[in-house]
Amino acid sequence: MTDWKPLPDDLASDVRQLVTELRTLKIRSGVSLAALAERTPYSKSSWERYLNGKTLPPRQAVTILGKLSDAEPARLEALWELANAAAHDQQAGGGRPAQRAPQPATPADATEVASAPSDEGRRRRRDARLLWTAALLLALLLVGTAVVLVNRDSSAGTARAAISATEPGTRQVDVNCFADSCAGKDPKEAGCGGDAWTAALTKVQQVYVELRYSDACRAAWARISWGRPGDIARIVGPRHSVHQNKVHYDTDTYSAMLAAPTPSAVKACAVLTSGRHGCTGPGGDQRLTEPPNPPAPTLSPTG
Repeated sequence: MTDWKPLPDDLASDVRQLVTELRTLKIRSGVSLAALAERTPYSKSSWERYLNGKTLPPRQAVTILGKLSDAEPARLEALWELANAAAHDQQAGGGRPAQRAPQPATPADATEVASAPSDEGRRRRRDARLLWTAALLLALLLVGTAVVLVNRDSSAGTARAAISATEPGTRQVDVNCFADSCAGKDPKEAGCGGDAWTAALTKVQQVYVELRYSDACRAAWARISWGRPGDIARIVGPRHSVHQNKVHYDTDTYSAMLAAPTPSAVKACAVLTSGRHGCTGPGGDQRLTEPPNPPAPTLSPTG
């Protein structure tokens, strides 16, 4: 279990709640601070500051940690908005929560008027930000639902993949895992096949061996084509991590996934029933042409 440092006593309650949630998500993800630094744009020391309440984490850092731990995006977004508003209010109050100065004994109405400008003004600004945030989240939810429904109607078999063009050669895909959480999962069931591409390719006898990679999932798998029952597709990663699958019928199959920050971290292999075996090199950044479909079997004449 992680030995967390106590959070600062003067940390605003909404910021404290966000940091506590991020600590929980880090434990759930099972990754170290060093691993977070490798898989995100933020350094190990930055994550140390975020998770110990020294610095409010950027929105993107919160989003990435949420993906690594399968957290609910809308909840994290709301927690970050509240924490951001609280941090700004705390800065406006001199770096600590605003403290009300002692007041001389006055009639109740006069005391209320004297304390209203600072406390009520901040409360109104915060309420306005919360309303704006709630409206924004609702709008994003409605847009996302509309995209999924349009895709479902326009393309059979892609009901779960909300895909939209961003720039040439890239797509945004709705996936169910990210990096380590994809390990051992079926790429099709996890949605990672939506943006998959071939990063390395070789041939063992007549069998094509591909290294398939998903940018959205940061994961890779092996696929073989033109094989026969018993042939094996195998993905091999760092520290001898392996997943494989056999051709049970027909001519092709694919393995489960391994986490891969880049295609160069893994390679794909084939082990054939003939005894031959071979692997691709580590994946590159060039998107290769997929192998052709095997020729249809011909029927021998009868009679």
